[in-house]
Amino acid sequence: MANISLKKFKLFKIAPRPALPPNAQPLDANGRKRFRARDAFRSPLLWLVLFVLIISYLVSQLPPKALPTPKAGEIAGRDFAAPTDLTVADMETTRAKQREAAEAALPVYALDPNVFSNIQQRVRQFFQFGRERSRGGGTAGREAAAPLSLSGVESLQKTVLELFDVEIPLNDLTYLRQRGFPADLEEPLINILGRTLNGGVLISKDLFISREEERGFVLIRLREPEKTVKAADFPDLREAKALAAAEVARLDLSPRRKAVLTGLAQSFLQPNITLETVETEARRAQAASQVEPIFYQIKKDKVIVRKGDEVTAEHLRQIRFINSNLRSTPAWLLNLLGTFLLLTMLFTTMWYYLRSLEKLSEAVRIFLLLGLTIILSLVIDRLSQFLAPLISQNTSFSLLTNRESYTFAIPFQFGALLFAFLTPVPVALIFVILNSLAAGYVFQGDYLLTVFCLIGGLAAIYGVKYFRRQKRTTVLRAGLFIMTPVNLFLILALHLVKERGGEVGLLAGEGLMVLIGGALASALAFVLLPIIEIPFGFVTAPRLAEMTSTDNPVLKQMAIEAPGSYHHSLIVATLAEKAAEAIKLDSLLVKAGALYHDIGKLKRPEYFYENRSRKIDSHRGLKPSMSRLVIIAHVKEGVEMARALRLPRRVRDIVEQHHGTNLVKYFYQKAKERYDPEMQTVGEEHFRYPGPAPQSREAALIMLADSTEAACRTLRHPTEDSLKRVIQELFDGFIQEGELDESGLSLAELRMVGNSFLSTLESIYHPRVPYPGNDYESRPEARPENRPESKPEARPESRPAAKDESPGET
Repeated sequence: MANISLKKFKLFKIAPRPALPPNAQPLDANGRKRFRARDAFRSPLLWLVLFVLIISYLVSQLPPKALPTPKAGEIAGRDFAAPTDLTVADMETTRAKQREAAEAALPVYALDPNVFSNIQQRVRQFFQFGRERSRGGGTAGREAAAPLSLSGVESLQKTVLELFDVEIPLNDLTYLRQRGFPADLEEPLINILGRTLNGGVLISKDLFISREEERGFVLIRLREPEKTVKAADFPDLREAKALAAAEVARLDLSPRRKAVLTGLAQSFLQPNITLETVETEARRAQAASQVEPIFYQIKKDKVIVRKGDEVTAEHLRQIRFINSNLRSTPAWLLNLLGTFLLLTMLFTTMWYYLRSLEKLSEAVRIFLLLGLTIILSLVIDRLSQFLAPLISQNTSFSLLTNRESYTFAIPFQFGALLFAFLTPVPVALIFVILNSLAAGYVFQGDYLLTVFCLIGGLAAIYGVKYFRRQKRTTVLRAGLFIMTPVNLFLILALHLVKERGGEVGLLAGEGLMVLIGGALASALAFVLLPIIEIPFGFVTAPRLAEMTSTDNPVLKQMAIEAPGSYHHSLIVATLAEKAAEAIKLDSLLVKAGALYHDIGKLKRPEYFYENRSRKIDSHRGLKPSMSRLVIIAHVKEGVEMARALRLPRRVRDIVEQHHGTNLVKYFYQKAKERYDPEMQTVGEEHFRYPGPAPQSREAALIMLADSTEAACRTLRHPTEDSLKRVIQELFDGFIQEGELDESGLSLAELRMVGNSFLSTLESIYHPRVPYPGNDYESRPEARPENRPESKPEARPESRPAAKDESPGET
């Protein structure tokens, strides 16, 4: 069989179309579209604002009222209960802990090695000074050589005190002066002071204020790591002097020299371990800053003070904690405004994404359903939050007593099941993401709950795809057999993430709630599915199967009252359904559109040639303009009937667009011949169908199948060549008139549709072997004088009639 080829295709249209179809939206005086109130409800901006306002109110938290503050010792005249669950910062306890941490920090002492160096230098300078005074000449020398009087010793003692900051006893100073400050005392003195100061000497243990004797302290040495030491390991100045005296006592010296050496050692001895005040305070401040704030939980409705009880200081402290915590929360209006701005950005993004996937009307419809479903989900979430504590507090069954586990009994994924069944996968995915974010936001930013809803929603989408959309029970099967098991696995994973693997009772309770939530989500989606389908105009396989059933009352009525149109619709459905399969369209939708495309003829079936009696012509005596009105009206009446029958919008669009803006050529020609033979006064735009031209591939396919079936009936002896010529000329004509410009059909798809039509028509019009002895071929009948425009003269192998000349349109 030869393929269909569009041999006559030309680049440019044969003629310009009318500027304004008869049913176009009216314009104002400035040529702009006139505003109509009903158009406002089709505006995505209106629904976006409404949805964001409602959802913002549902997810934002109303601030609880602060508690009144009674006086200490007062008798409470009412119960003082916590208005909400609060996590209160106990600042008094926190400050007490910080003070404890600061006090627990050990004081810091530093051992200064320069102390001994300075003492050694002073000792040597002292002895050098004394020797110079002893060896000095002149008046000074003579004074030094002469025996010192008491006043002279006191003067020397004063001079030594001023120069070396050391007070030497008068007896020792006299002994040293008389002996010329001997060097055999200088070196032992330095050695004794060095050994005494080497381990470190404190000023006085009586000055300890941080319990150093009990806890010790941190000692810092130059070029050595700091370490914690005991105070008992280090002598203070009094103990160090005793140690120095003991050192002197062990020397082999005369008692007098020992006494002098002991006095010098005790005079020059100084502490070399001192408290580092700045470092100690810094470490105490650091220890205090590392103390985390102390929080404690106050459950909602917890009674702080009961009516009739005396208000104590502890009661007042808790009330102040609650009120200060409530005042620290942001104002509700600010929270609402922030939520509104956030959701506006989110819903705007969702809208533009939907608009990139679907046409405007379809995107608005899906956007409307998305917003309403999110709102319903949030209402269910809020209701569940209210019921959960009531049920958990009034049950004795152990698995139902944990309030937190009730979160998983909420049917979070019922909307995902609905969208997976009603919309394409990309749209369903958008809902799942939005629903997951909303659930996490409502439950105070619970990230793990967001993940739970997201993965469960994806499982719902996969389940619907796996079980297919042929029956509404698919949502039940997807929810119970795929989504719920995935949710159970998620619960186990979340328990491991939270390190609750040993809490078997909690895991069992949450698993039970997941089973309840999965069953509720599946049941709710199953109940809502038929309720949503009709108002929102979604085309589902179960709905289409009901529409295309031969038991449908409308089709039965058509078969009785307009049998010719009914038979024509059946053949159109056969042609279109097979072609739809060839170009990967929804064959069930195409079949439904084909069966219902001519239901408008039920209003006046006798005015269409395929339904009229052979002897009665309803158009006889009518003006062409009146016949034109009757013929064209069946499109508008079909749309009204489809709307009254609540047919899906996509099917109504097929009914409205199956003639496009084609010209009713027969009555247009008769009008020109009757009123103006020179064709100057009859406007072509008055004899065109109101349109619009097909806006989808399905509508274009029905228009092609309708025209092809009607035109092929004009063939007395349909053969492959004649059928091919009919299809080819019709397709070429539609292309040239621009009827397929907005449908989205490509030339490759048109060729596939043409070949499918040719194959189907050859099967319908196949010849039979003649029965022997019987001649059923009758002679051609005379042509009626007044045949309607849709039944042109049937000529064997003649050029096929145009779409509006077909029997189906008269």
